[in-house]
Amino acid sequence: MLNKNNMTEESISLTNTHPYQRLLSYPDNNPEQQAYYRQQLHQLGVECLLAAGPVRLAGVPLLGVGYCGLVIAGIWHGRAVAIKLRRRSCQQANLNEEARILRQVNLLNIGPQFYCQQGDLLVMERLRGQPLGGWLQHLSPEDAPELCSVLQRLLWQGFYLDAAEIDHGALRCAAEHVFIDGDRLTIIDFSHSSTNRRSRNVTSLVSGLFWGTRLAQDIRRVLLLPERDALLPWLQYYKKQPGRCNFQALLHALSLDEQDV
Repeated sequence: MLNKNNMTEESISLTNTHPYQRLLSYPDNNPEQQAYYRQQLHQLGVECLLAAGPVRLAGVPLLGVGYCGLVIAGIWHGRAVAIKLRRRSCQQANLNEEARILRQVNLLNIGPQFYCQQGDLLVMERLRGQPLGGWLQHLSPEDAPELCSVLQRLLWQGFYLDAAEIDHGALRCAAEHVFIDGDRLTIIDFSHSSTNRRSRNVTSLVSGLFWGTRLAQDIRRVLLLPERDALLPWLQYYKKQPGRCNFQALLHALSLDEQDV
């Protein structure tokens, strides 16, 4: 069934995708490519697109814009979804590998729920909430316990990805690659992920969350954390032997080791 929030979102028919037509072949304006995407959307069971999202491109709202694709809201079998369309300028030939990895991480209860994919189109769960970077802006030192819980759960997800030998590839930029919705935390955008290189999810998260970034500054505004020099030995132990014991020692050094999650 449609989420109540969708009642105020304009429905865009697949038979007439204006004003989204241009986006179906972005950055070009290719009528043949646009017709191909409409056909593929219909074959995958997408009922319509929705004019929704915090990002605007070519004057219309979307859920997201990235190097590899555009993410547009839609309805698939009566369910609110996010539809990723591969950009023609993307070096990847299709979204097959991203779909494969999404299936794998879903088995770990990580990432948005994957529904279906075909060639240049991928359909997945539409997330609510907001990116971690925006969520942090509303916190104060009184919210420290909640932030500790989020950081702990995020690092555990990074550890589970490391254990499964799946490298996300962009988790140093956690501000935009982690979504917060109430108690739910979701790592998004597996377009740069790989199972063919060494997994560095925990080390990427630690460096992006705790030093050298705007996100680290925002976290330190709420939490008192050890300095970089104090964390480096524990991070190096984990990099050499990325097992549970060294990971838990790293959590302890961060004062985030209250319990396993």
